[in-house]
Amino acid sequence: MGNTKIIPCGFGPVLVLVLLAGVVGGLGQWWADGGSQAVQLARCGALLAEAWEAAVVEEVLFRGVLLWACLSWARRRNEAYPRRAPRAHRHRFAGLRAVVDPVGFAVMASSLIFGLAHLFPEGSLMAPGADIGVAAIQGVLKVTQSTLFGAVMALLVVRSPYGSRPFPQRALSLMAPVIVHGLFDLLFWGPLLLTGGVLPSTYLTGNPADLVPLVITTVLLAWAVKSC
Repeated sequence: MGNTKIIPCGFGPVLVLVLLAGVVGGLGQWWADGGSQAVQLARCGALLAEAWEAAVVEEVLFRGVLLWACLSWARRRNEAYPRRAPRAHRHRFAGLRAVVDPVGFAVMASSLIFGLAHLFPEGSLMAPGADIGVAAIQGVLKVTQSTLFGAVMALLVVRSPYGSRPFPQRALSLMAPVIVHGLFDLLFWGPLLLTGGVLPSTYLTGNPADLVPLVITTVLLAWAVKSC
């Protein structure tokens, strides 16, 4: 029997860093909101529903659809491009097959789109009266943070033992990122929601206090990507 582990080998330390980023981000949001101490256990159900719904929807969309679409496009491009060149000039394109690494391209492209998507909330782009300078820094950090998180989730998929199998078995490669994403969201949103807070309608709040957890979580996620 082949490898059937849900989590690819060697990802233990990476996932510790990702979940640590979730803890730091969650506590940071709670602190920036004023650090209320009143825990409302009645909100656990809403937290669980919010976290797991986001995890399933985002992973299916960005890793289940977009990642594989990018990978398929890159592979077709590498296979077809040299053949489209005139026979007398094909030697000039001999090295182009290696220009686009299909897996690397798919991971980077899908993760960047995932990161940019976090700039477009349901409400306005920036909170009313937000400091534009602080909001601009938040925007750069949020896209970077989300892109790095997306890269880890994408690598969990492409390095999964199920990632190279045909459908429907390939769908099992989404189990790990869905679980990790759900746990991350629980840690990231839990402290704020369980103490009576409300998730902001935009990540560009203009609040300087929000920069602290953004910076720390971005560094931790960059470390996680480097460790993959």
